[in-house]
Amino acid sequence: MKRIGIVGAGRMAFARGKAFLDTGEAEIIAVASRNIEHARKLAQKLGAPHAFDDYRRIASLKPDALLVEVPHGVQGEIVKWGIEIAPGILVGAALAVNSKEAEEIEKKAEEEGCLIEAGYGSRYSALWEKARSLITSKSLGKPVMVQSLALYHASPSSWYYREKESGGMPLTHMTYCFINPVRWILGPVVEVSALANRILHDEEEFVKEEMCSATLRFKNGALYSAVAGYISPPNFPSLNIKFICTKGGLESLPSTQILKVYRDTGVEELDFSSQTPPLLRQAKTFLKALDEKAECLNPPSDAKLDVAISEAIVKAARERMVVKL
Repeated sequence: MKRIGIVGAGRMAFARGKAFLDTGEAEIIAVASRNIEHARKLAQKLGAPHAFDDYRRIASLKPDALLVEVPHGVQGEIVKWGIEIAPGILVGAALAVNSKEAEEIEKKAEEEGCLIEAGYGSRYSALWEKARSLITSKSLGKPVMVQSLALYHASPSSWYYREKESGGMPLTHMTYCFINPVRWILGPVVEVSALANRILHDEEEFVKEEMCSATLRFKNGALYSAVAGYISPPNFPSLNIKFICTKGGLESLPSTQILKVYRDTGVEELDFSSQTPPLLRQAKTFLKALDEKAECLNPPSDAKLDVAISEAIVKAARERMVVKL
């Protein structure tokens, strides 16, 4: 039974903490948050005996691993501390707030022999696995174009909306929806261009790229047009992605867990709603990797690329240029 300490007490800390419990192979030993009441509340929900307002106190419990679910602006300091006191760390989503910090985390983890996994869950989704299999097998021909829409109604009171705390919308939202899983399927990104605006909430502290349209060119020649942001009109379709290939295509509405496969023989609908949830699969894989000293699907060597791409999107949008990677 692995002993997990959690830093952070928000919605995703609960979701990922519960996923660890649902494996039947882990227990939560402590929750830490700057707000002690939030820490106590989550600790109670997850059956943890300890709640702290200083995350460093978790070290005395000698955890087998840490779950870090905090704003990106403070995440790096916590992860680098955690590398010294725990054999493994599951980081909420993006590896770091910038590429410099991502490189530091990768180097330190290698030196200390600490397993690091970025929290992108799509690579553990049965739907995305199937999409990857269909594309990489060339059963639909060569990939030509990907198009996605990812709108999230972020609250301006949340850290997601604050540039300094989040590291920006492209890092916090676009890498998750859907740069990380699309990279997993199509491979290396070589060029990035982008345009962005900020119209709804334009106060100085808010994200600079509130809405963004980015185009990524992959080494294999495929293009990815990604539209994403924090403005999501009521009752408006907010999440979808399409893959266009030379002999067919794919379309998915992730909220329904349906994957449509287009071929010359017709359209096939594949339903993945009954499959094991991605967060649970990721938790199981992480725990197994702790024992086997193996990498998971989002190691620092790969996850740092999402950080670099988000920086390229910001640079391209602000300087009106194409950024080569």
